[in-house]
Amino acid sequence: MEKGVWLEFEKIDDTFAKYGLWQAPLKFREQKVPFKAIIKEIKGKQRVISIVGRGYKLLPNSLGHEAVVQLSEMFGLRMMKQSRYQLIYGGRTVYHTDEKSHRAYWTMVFPERYKIGGDNIQLGVQIRNSEDGSMGFGVDLFTFRLVCKNGAVVRTGDLEIRAYWKHTKGLKLDLNALKTTIVQIVDRGKAILDNYRALTALKLNQEIAERLAERLPKKYLPEYIKAKEQKIELLKPATLWEVYNDITRLVWHSEKASMFTKRNLFRELHNILEISL
Repeated sequence: MEKGVWLEFEKIDDTFAKYGLWQAPLKFREQKVPFKAIIKEIKGKQRVISIVGRGYKLLPNSLGHEAVVQLSEMFGLRMMKQSRYQLIYGGRTVYHTDEKSHRAYWTMVFPERYKIGGDNIQLGVQIRNSEDGSMGFGVDLFTFRLVCKNGAVVRTGDLEIRAYWKHTKGLKLDLNALKTTIVQIVDRGKAILDNYRALTALKLNQEIAERLAERLPKKYLPEYIKAKEQKIELLKPATLWEVYNDITRLVWHSEKASMFTKRNLFRELHNILEISL
């Protein structure tokens, strides 16, 4: 094998050094290649967290947080908190991260409350970003049930609203554009309340129980849906609104599931119960 340095960095881009992030274009055997390394300071040491294309546009989570703070002040939004995967910013716990803290999520609710059956529901948004290219920057609808303090993320990908941006040249933090996006999502998101009201009148049946047991991990099923081997047993009557809330409570309050996993579970639940915007 030929000796020598095969892979090396070109001049390192330190634009985001104050956020503990650097970008290093790569060379292979002294030739430029269409890739660069994303380097992050983790516990005082610089580590490569991802290899991405040279056209990848880095958006630090801390920079995203600064924009989110301004947006929350504009709208009077309340930041939701959970007990795991959180970062401390300015002495306060402010946003959730996945295990390696390369993805971040900001979950916020508006003060207005809506009645669904005997429950109070608040609408809000979840803003997300990643530093390693594993997820784009985007905004989704969020609903929050006060009685059990459990929430659910509703993907907005099918709406005719620009709510997702890849980490490419066009990505930029435009507060006015984000403000418009949030208003549109929450306005369109009020349609979810009609879905919720419809669930209060529908009963859980064997077919729906079997779909839930087939497509969701058993630990997130309510105790009245007993799944043993290939047999699904219903132990008591329930409305689909009760089922929805019992499952979202187990998911939202899970200490082990990352936010990325929770989002996927919410999407699957919404598909099973045919909940959409």
